[in-house]
Amino acid sequence: MQWTLTPPHEVLSKTAATKALRDIKVSFERLPLLKYSDAAIQQLIAKGIEVKVGDVIRITRQSLTTGDVYYYRRVVA
Repeated sequence: MQWTLTPPHEVLSKTAATKALRDIKVSFERLPLLKYSDAAIQQLIAKGIEVKVGDVIRITRQSLTTGDVYYYRRVVA
């Protein structure tokens, strides 16, 4: 990807997604959406990582005050 400021994205397994959503007390249906055509998703696919509609993506952003901050998104068509 040509953008250097894109935070790391990773696909979570069903078990890891369930645990993460339980920890943050958010249901799967209430997750913010991330389109399958998004550049970050296409980057994962180009790296050989399988991404399907319905997967949960964890985005890791760096914060100067709290360290790593995780955001979760649900992949939609």
